[in-house]
Amino acid sequence: MNNKTLIQFKNEVEQTLSSIKSTRKPSPDFDLQKYIGTHFYVTGLSMPQLRKAFQHGYSFSNKPLPEQFEIYKYLFFNSEVFDAMLQSLFFCEKYVKQAEPEYIFNELIDWISRIDNWAHSDMLTQHFAYLHEVRPDLVYPHLQEWNKSDNPWMRRQSVLSPLCYARSRKVKPPFNKIIALVKPLLNDPDYYVQKGVGWCLRETGIVYPEKTFVFLTEYHHVITSTAFAAAAEKLPTKQKEQLKLLRKKSRKK
Repeated sequence: MNNKTLIQFKNEVEQTLSSIKSTRKPSPDFDLQKYIGTHFYVTGLSMPQLRKAFQHGYSFSNKPLPEQFEIYKYLFFNSEVFDAMLQSLFFCEKYVKQAEPEYIFNELIDWISRIDNWAHSDMLTQHFAYLHEVRPDLVYPHLQEWNKSDNPWMRRQSVLSPLCYARSRKVKPPFNKIIALVKPLLNDPDYYVQKGVGWCLRETGIVYPEKTFVFLTEYHHVITSTAFAAAAEKLPTKQKEQLKLLRKKSRKK
């Protein structure tokens, strides 16, 4: 597909989204772009509106899936519109389950380089989580590499991808493999990496409650407040209070 055609399709998506009137109630005290934490332009459309636009389709939506992927890949890497990039991530929800796993995984690795916000990052995580589930032998070694990356979004992916939304995962990775990715990031300075560490521990606690509580107890003095808030979110009240007390005593030393 030539570049001129790809540009036309990109423009079509962006113009379609810009023509939709947002159903969000305007609020002078809420900056959506700041909340998302992105430099990309945010249209202000709600998620249901964005989903509906994708489901309605575009002029290229009847093309073979590999050709659509080429278009959506171009869109993701060349659009400066946050919501247009989401359309690409919506498409991948279906495509990652139909494409050859090694091919689509290697394609999506490069997408991390365009990430600058938690919303795009978390949608991409869901694709990596699925691929890790079907091909852990392929994906896990990359997670180990990303765990050491200078790119904080790669480090975040490394802890979220093994068990993103534990209840939706048919195959659970071993506890020791998850924790091996968590430990090196306990002192990570990046806020979004710390949120990722916390969410990873929260989801791990759903699958391995006893082992996770032992880990949280052992490392109570190391886990940051950002990570702890997320990790303790679904803990039984008694366990949560025990950990809070331990953390309080540690701060006094």
